[in-house]
Formats: sequence, C-alpha cells, structure tokens
Amino acid sequence: MDFLPEQEITDLLEELSVTHHADGDACIYLKIDPSFAAITNCFCNESNPCEGDSGTFCLDLTSGQMVETLVRVIRKIHDGNSLLVPVGKWRSVFDAVAFSMAENDVWQEFDASATIKLNTRDPLLFETGDEQILIDLITALMNDAETPEQGVFLIPAGVPMLVHIQPGGPVKLWFGNSVLADEVREAYAG
Repeated sequence: MDFLPEQEITDLLEELSVTHHADGDACIYLKIDPSFAAITNCFCNESNPCEGDSGTFCLDLTSGQMVETLVRVIRKIHDGNSLLVPVGKWRSVFDAVAFSMAENDVWQEFDASATIKLNTRDPLLFETGDEQILIDLITALMNDAETPEQGVFLIPAGVPMLVHIQPGGPVKLWFGNSVLADEVREAYAG
C-alpha cells in the first residue's frame, strides 16, 4: 500500500475516459464518459438514492447489505492492483476511519507514515497482499464517514471499471463492457 503521484495515473484515467470535475473547493469527482461506460449499476436505498438514469441497474440494499455486497465486489475485482482516489483530501478520509481502524496494526503503521500525504488527493495503490486492508478501509469508510468529501473512487488496474463509494451509499459502478458487468454482478447475489 503506497501513495502514487496523481500524475502517474493520468494515462489510466484517459484510457477509461475519466475526467475530473470540481464541486466547490472540497470535492473533485471523477466522471466517466457515457460512451465508454457500457453498463452502470448502483447500490442504493430510499435514504441514499442513486439518481441514475433509466439505463442504470439499481439494487435496493440496506446500508449493511451495501457494505457486504461491496466487499464481495472488491474480492471479485481486486486482482493485484487497485487504486483509491479520494473525492476530497485524504485527511477527511483518515479522520473518518480513525476509530474503526484503530485496532488494525497494518493501517496504524501506514497512517503514521502517511502524514505528509493527508492534504493531497494522490491515489493510494493497493497491491496483491493488500486486499484485506482495502476491504477493512472501505468497510470503515462506509460505516463511519458522513460527508461527500470522505468518499472515494476505486479503480481496479487492468479492468475497465470505475466505482464511486459514497459514505453510507449510494455506490455507483461503471463498466466498460457487459461481460465484466455480468461477472461482477455474480458477486451481488452473495
């Protein structure tokens, strides 16, 4: 697990037809070109609607089910390298998960060394052995974070996919092809 300079993922974002869009001073959202995203899925509920269009496959889940389903999706798609890109700055994410991750030794060691990166939006790379810490972090974020700038985007390397994880939901998934969408959809069933 390590931070990468934001410039190092420029080619990947271009390949996925992803652009940055600011929303005020605190949030920068990644947007995928609709012509690239063949399929859009969403985990949502009455409290956290997805606001998707008629082509979005929406799965109505409680907050707990949303976290469980997202964990299964991560296990399905994390195949060695995945990136997390924060909506806001890392400080808000680290603050949100501090209590839940306090007993996680791997996270505590990383947290202590990450101080100089907390005021950045540099992507965080999770490698092969980091799947469980990625899952723990996303679970803590979904359960403990409260504001939009504490959200993150998950980009699995080598997979035409973008996931927007918003605290408490909704979770939006954009797929570059229907075969990948079908494979990942298998994880929804549990």
